[in-house]
Amino acid sequence: MSRLVILIAVILVAWLLVRWFVRTPPKQVITTAKRAGLLLALLVLAFLALTGRLNWIFVIGAAALPFLRRGLTLLRFLPMVRGLLGGAAGQAGGAFGQQRSPFSTLETRFLRVSLDIRTGNLDGEILDGAFEGQFLSKLTLDELLRLLQECSTDPRSAALLAAYLDRHHSGWRTQTDSGGPRETPPEHGMSAAEACDILGVEAKASKAEIIQAHRRLIHKLHPDRGGSTYLATKINQAKDYLLKHQNAP
Repeated sequence: MSRLVILIAVILVAWLLVRWFVRTPPKQVITTAKRAGLLLALLVLAFLALTGRLNWIFVIGAAALPFLRRGLTLLRFLPMVRGLLGGAAGQAGGAFGQQRSPFSTLETRFLRVSLDIRTGNLDGEILDGAFEGQFLSKLTLDELLRLLQECSTDPRSAALLAAYLDRHHSGWRTQTDSGGPRETPPEHGMSAAEACDILGVEAKASKAEIIQAHRRLIHKLHPDRGGSTYLATKINQAKDYLLKHQNAP
């Protein structure tokens, strides 16, 4: 019986940690992890000092150094891990009535850009080109402008990257000869899956849920609030598509 209680407690704690990880901005996750690591190191140091085994700190430090270096390298994959866990948490949460994903996603040939609906953080994974596998937040402005040149062959990717640059690097257009790509309206073709990804709702979302998700997104990505015409148009198209084709009550 006691083992069952411990197992339930462990599962509950793990679930709460995953929920916190998914819903917390990456910078705060990294900051919290660093503080927790420092606190753990201080506790270990105090324990070794009190027990007269302080010499063990050098042995532990030497053994842990390769793992620490590898862990710092893996931090660049944090947005992707958050996205995967967010999707898993959303599926599991559906059993408890949670129907909305914490992320809104737009995908083109070169980019998969996600907006954390709760925090407003915008980031994206690069799917093609010289920077494939990296994340927009990890690139310098010069690298982003080089990526923009690569995206010139795909207007959708160029418009999406320009929207990211407008949000995170205001004034970047003055550093390009052409001033960057113009704000052209997105194409009208849209699938049900894409519309759901953009609004972050389930396929069987109700009319109220669709309208609420649209309102939350347009509030964060409206051109007057650091968004762009491209993003706002895509959000509006997703809402119109779902309200028309989903037969929501």
